[in-house]
Amino acid sequence: MEPMTQLENDLGYVREVVQRSERDRSPAAVYLLWAAIVLVGFSLVDFAPTRVGFFWMVAGPLGGLISWVLGWRDSVRRGQMRREEGILWGLHWAGMMAAILLAVPLAVTGVIPWKGFGNITLLLVTLTYFLAGVHLERPLAWIGALMAVGYVALFFIPAHGWTLVGVMVAGALAATPLVGGRESVASAK
Repeated sequence: MEPMTQLENDLGYVREVVQRSERDRSPAAVYLLWAAIVLVGFSLVDFAPTRVGFFWMVAGPLGGLISWVLGWRDSVRRGQMRREEGILWGLHWAGMMAAILLAVPLAVTGVIPWKGFGNITLLLVTLTYFLAGVHLERPLAWIGALMAVGYVALFFIPAHGWTLVGVMVAGALAATPLVGGRESVASAK
């Protein structure tokens, strides 16, 4: 075999390994974790509304911490430790949590009714998912768009709307790792 052909083969192998690792960004367990959290959290609005706030106060940060651990372990396993990228992901989701916390005084002071707080929270989460898809990981944009459809649907579904939206979003989250295409924005450029 000619030296140039061997070099091309070696470079092709390296490129394939790098591309494969770039595409496989978030572990499937993160998507499945949030599918379960969303399904329970959204359904609580219809079936146990007094428990919703406490659930999200615990499940949101705990889910974020578990997601971080799962992502970190996956990065170590793949040998793709990128501190800057981890910080970017952390700031993105922490910004969403901060925005939700900053919205709480709107309901506490009566500027908006507590009943509307869930809708505003969903709107913030929708935007955050969509922007994560634009800037971090493409499938999250589609999940954000689906959440936007759910947000609008809540104005027209008279009963169990939150549960239906939760099933829809949880299904999308659970299906994402199965259909592949978890390509990152960085590798798509």
